[in-house]
Amino acid sequence: MLTKLSTYHHTELSEALLKGTVEMTLGCFSMRIKATDPTLLDFLYDAYRDVPTNLELSDVTDISLKVHAPNILRRYIRRQVIADPGFIVPAAPLPPRLSPLALEMGLNLSVALKCCRFTTFHSAVVAKEKGAILISAHSGGGKSTLASALMNDGYRLFSDEFGLMDMSDASLWAHPRPVSLKGQSIDIVKEFTGAEWITKTLTGTPKGDIAYRRVRPSDIEESSTPAFAKLILFPTFIEGASPHARELAKAESLMKLIPSSTNYHLLGEAAFKGLLKLVKGARAYEIVYGSTEDSMQMVRDLASGAGL
Repeated sequence: MLTKLSTYHHTELSEALLKGTVEMTLGCFSMRIKATDPTLLDFLYDAYRDVPTNLELSDVTDISLKVHAPNILRRYIRRQVIADPGFIVPAAPLPPRLSPLALEMGLNLSVALKCCRFTTFHSAVVAKEKGAILISAHSGGGKSTLASALMNDGYRLFSDEFGLMDMSDASLWAHPRPVSLKGQSIDIVKEFTGAEWITKTLTGTPKGDIAYRRVRPSDIEESSTPAFAKLILFPTFIEGASPHARELAKAESLMKLIPSSTNYHLLGEAAFKGLLKLVKGARAYEIVYGSTEDSMQMVRDLASGAGL
């Protein structure tokens, strides 16, 4: 039986984490977690408090991830942890206090490299009843900040990392994990969201300061409902830049989305046909902005024009 993670007692969750029987379900994926360092517990209680969780092994799970020391010496001497998604990936060992980052990076790798049920894009996705906005941007392009702002504007979160497209009909599916915020975006999002929705900041990470915006219970409750993209955005944040947008032809948006996919090259024709349906059903824009306020006003206008 699934229940909210926060309802479990610290002792039983800690024991299950050591045994590898903590299984959380978020949208289209279940995630089984094992960790040898107890420092991960506080993060789970904070960032994943409302996530449906089971502490007994189920027959099938989508993602199985271990966060553990890279070798026995690093478990007891100069302690370090790595994320182990079950396949070999280059991963720099991290100090145990950064176990939350190892967890999130490992889950991202698992979705990006092990999932072939969907065509997977490195994108944020938010949605309302009339449709979804897919936000495709390189790291530092502002997609997570923009997704967080849109959540405050009445959109539900699908993901701030992945657009998951069903190849049969181009529908988008949700996997609403905590939103990753870096550097200045932490304070920006904290200001309009409220500090109670932001986790403790991890300092001294390879990517600078990182914190996470928790997923709302409503995002979790509605995560089994897909949506169709009505608007595709390719944002670029340039501090002080005047906001402007350029609409893209269907072929342009298709050619910009293909490189952002982690598995398009594996899925072949089915992915191509699904992507054609995706871009045909949505208007696409490159947008440049210099502040969150500018981006939000521009996105509101573009969303209105796209029927959202």
